[in-house]
Amino acid sequence: MKARHGKLIAALAIVVAGAIAAHRFNPVNWPPLAHDILHSFHGTGFALLAVIVWWLLQRRYPDSFNYLLAAGITMGIGIVSEAAQIPGPRDAQFNDLIVDGLGVFGALGLLAAFDPQARSQLTRPVQVILPTIAGVALGIACVPSVWFSYALVQQHRAFPHLLTFEHAWESAVYSQPERQRPVLVESPANWPGGGGTVARSREAGRWGIFISIKPAIDWNEYSRLSFVVASAGEPIAMDIAVKDIRQKDVEKEQSRFYKAFQAGPEPRRITVTFEEIARGASNGPFDFSKIESIVLSAAKPGSGAEVLLDDFRLEP
Repeated sequence: MKARHGKLIAALAIVVAGAIAAHRFNPVNWPPLAHDILHSFHGTGFALLAVIVWWLLQRRYPDSFNYLLAAGITMGIGIVSEAAQIPGPRDAQFNDLIVDGLGVFGALGLLAAFDPQARSQLTRPVQVILPTIAGVALGIACVPSVWFSYALVQQHRAFPHLLTFEHAWESAVYSQPERQRPVLVESPANWPGGGGTVARSREAGRWGIFISIKPAIDWNEYSRLSFVVASAGEPIAMDIAVKDIRQKDVEKEQSRFYKAFQAGPEPRRITVTFEEIARGASNGPFDFSKIESIVLSAAKPGSGAEVLLDDFRLEP
């Protein structure tokens, strides 16, 4: 009996240690969009973890109570994992625990709903509604996984275009969770290249205009980056920054390139060559195989400035 207890405890300890290590450390310098995809599997991953914990318990001590015990253990792992992130380099988020809970409840609820032993201990109304509620919870937990995975596939299919502001999936590439996102507006009559919509970004709060684009792609097959820009009023000074991700979380060792330009009422295509980036990058050679982000910024808070953006693409 002690041996059985020991094996179960060892298995659970491995699961706990693995979950904490995955949340506490960030050993791989993932591109931001790929990192978002991994993060989107929070609910899906904890649903699977709950099933694994339940299975470990059930194969040793078959009991309907194991559903509650597995839920408690899995959520405990979630809480410890989030707490482990507080010192950094990653950020603990309460929303992650909510998504974890939806995944855990959805997975275990569906298992219990079709388990004769567990069903026998539920009232008739609970037996009827449990699979529906659990299925909805699991679906909500899995939606981000499906969405970001779809966005990654579509982004690769769209190359050499990085961003056209024509498709709903592109919002995953330029979403601004802590800042005001660009809105899509109809292309002006004088806009080059056709297309139905462009992005309009308006100065907002302390950030002015700030747009971060996340390209999950190796740029070594290309030689330049270009995009179309125009001000929605008076000419406005702007900056573009391109950052690599060789040393994520080590700010001083990250190589960056900055370029200033002016956007006027007439749309113009801005081109940044890779030779220009390599020559002007800070902190040593620029790594075109791992791009962290493209950031456009402009305008002081309170200026009310607006810019129109379109057709970010890589060129041979």
